[in-house]
Amino acid sequence: MGDFPCGALAPRVWLTAPVSNAPREPEAKVPFPRVFWVAIGLEVIERMAFYGVYINLSVYLGQTVGLSDKEIGGLLGVFALTRSWVPVVTGALSDKLGFRRSLVLSFALYALAYLALFGVASFREQGALVRVLAWGAVLSIAVAGAFLKPVIPGTVRRYAPPERRTQGFSIFYASVNAGSVVGKVLTKIVRVLLTLRASIVNSVIASLVGLGIALAAYFEPSAEPLPSSGEKSNENGDLERRDAGFAASLAEVFTEPRLIGFLVVVSGYYLLIEQFYQTFPVYIVRMFGEKAPREEISLINPFSIALLQVVVARFTKKLRPLPAMAFGIFVGAVSMALMGLVPTLWGACGSFFVFAIAEMIYSPRYYEYVSSFAPKGREGLYMGLALVPSGLGGLVGGVLSGRLIAAYLPKGGGVLRPGTVWGTYAAIGVVCALLLWGFAALFPPKVEATEATEEKP
Repeated sequence: MGDFPCGALAPRVWLTAPVSNAPREPEAKVPFPRVFWVAIGLEVIERMAFYGVYINLSVYLGQTVGLSDKEIGGLLGVFALTRSWVPVVTGALSDKLGFRRSLVLSFALYALAYLALFGVASFREQGALVRVLAWGAVLSIAVAGAFLKPVIPGTVRRYAPPERRTQGFSIFYASVNAGSVVGKVLTKIVRVLLTLRASIVNSVIASLVGLGIALAAYFEPSAEPLPSSGEKSNENGDLERRDAGFAASLAEVFTEPRLIGFLVVVSGYYLLIEQFYQTFPVYIVRMFGEKAPREEISLINPFSIALLQVVVARFTKKLRPLPAMAFGIFVGAVSMALMGLVPTLWGACGSFFVFAIAEMIYSPRYYEYVSSFAPKGREGLYMGLALVPSGLGGLVGGVLSGRLIAAYLPKGGGVLRPGTVWGTYAAIGVVCALLLWGFAALFPPKVEATEATEEKP
């Protein structure tokens, strides 16, 4: 009701000072600084280049480079592990180098790595040499990304106005999806008009554009925000704190068997999600041919998330973190089963849509739960451990996918049994979901107890 009671006072104010009762002009929002928008643009460019290659990487390594299915699976598994775990280490290096230098280094490495990947095909008949070059090129892509990965969210966190930080991260996550969509569309156009190998040039050009923008436009404001309490203000001290924090987090994880068990169980979810890049491209080519719209089908996922994330969040917001994650993994298993039970293009479309729902259920609760293990004031240390399952799941998934593809989706017109491939992934998802439900019953997390207390009147 405000500070004034109802009655005579209100009309008196209206008569003597009508302007004062008019609606106040809303306060102008503090704008995002220029460096924020430059960082967002660089994220779009980087994701465009990355997903433009990744959506067809397994097919390219097999058809154009000449690796076997098992070799591809092993390489993509290590690729996933490197992408997930190396950024934990390079985060400290980014602080030492500075964000701008890290971006320049990242895009320069990206351009060289994509160019190397393009050139690997020229050594197809060189036996061991082509394998060494393929591993070097693919893992160089992962290392290049490791220098950029901490920088963009770090820029958002450091330079977005505090009252708009949540909006800033929403824009950041939207830029990831936008880059993915644009990259896959451009890849499809070049692949159809020219060749699959030629589509890699898109990523080389995009990386060079990103390098130019980083050099010409990414400049951090001279007035740095003050460090938060408890942090050392000098650069060397900050690096020492980060290094010590990372070492401490690795040591502490072994004193938390409950956390270790959780991280191992949810690795199954990341094994499932990687199959849309490790298995799906090969599956769709061998089942339906080169002209099958694999890039278009893969776009169903980001579009579904963009359209439905608010609705799904509304329906699942009352679920506790562990049951929500278990349900999300189970839905992911249904997605895998659908791909195998309905081995058609429509079945593939449905699988991508269902997995988008799984992501929307699982992802928001994951970091919430991991943070529940951290002692107060040490949440940041435990967030680095959140990368462990994606690396572990990607590694195991890559090795497994290579063997399943070789056995049940063979080259050269053998009998194709996609149901066995996708059914195996579905079974892994179901087992992980059941284990997580059991885990929830045995080990109720701290965050749930807190929420339950807060909900009581």
